[in-house]
Amino acid sequence: MAEIESPTDYIATISGVTACLDAISKWQATNGIKTEQQFFSAVWFRGNGRVHPIPLRPGVYRDEFKKIAEHMHGKDLETKRLNTELRMLDEFRAAGAGFLNSADAVDVYFTAQHYGMPTRLLDWTTNPLAALFFAVENKHLHGENGELFVMDANKVLPDDSGAKYKIWGIVGIRNPYTAAAIGESFWIWHKRQPLVIPVLPDNRPGRIGQQNSRFTLHMHNAPPAQNKTLAKMKIPADSKPRILEDLHRLNVNEFTTYNDLDHLSKGIRRAWGID
Repeated sequence: MAEIESPTDYIATISGVTACLDAISKWQATNGIKTEQQFFSAVWFRGNGRVHPIPLRPGVYRDEFKKIAEHMHGKDLETKRLNTELRMLDEFRAAGAGFLNSADAVDVYFTAQHYGMPTRLLDWTTNPLAALFFAVENKHLHGENGELFVMDANKVLPDDSGAKYKIWGIVGIRNPYTAAAIGESFWIWHKRQPLVIPVLPDNRPGRIGQQNSRFTLHMHNAPPAQNKTLAKMKIPADSKPRILEDLHRLNVNEFTTYNDLDHLSKGIRRAWGID
């Protein structure tokens, strides 16, 4: 299954924003992550509101999707999963044509991810406070522990990927490898070695820019990816309310994270004590 393999142990337990930033600094020192000499950071974060048995897999590889895919035609589960994705994306593109700004497969795919369709994209961010917010924002999960992940995204690809597959480090969404990988979900077949790819999206107004969003793209038939720099931190359930308050004081909230009127309303209601 095309997930990123999660480490077994936690490198820290996070009780507040300061503890989070301190743990990240220690992780950087341990992994020799120096000040980066490029505009886009290769240090990516992901926050989960609960602890999952397999935490780093996208929607197409989660249990709910698997239950549906098992009833689809195909020679094996991986083929059934792809065929289910193909059918669902066909419906999204056909029914949503009037709302889509582009017919390009890559643009449609990222739009589908944005609006909650199950895809092969897994969300990350270069902003640790945004990732921390995602891990604590849902009050319905305040009775459960959460997790914060951090990694050097350049290390997601195999060490020999450049020489062997002609793909190096983080790639843009217009990279031919990215386009070919996404094309498989739209009946566009290009022969590419199946991998888990770190992808830099176009920076556009809205959530992607606001959240400093990044993605890993988990290709059809890709083996599990390993990243020696990947680490996780525990967020105890009883620390979540305090962390949420700390983030609010730092102006990290529903509106500044999602940048739409729905979340502005939600943030105002929360501030006034109305759920």
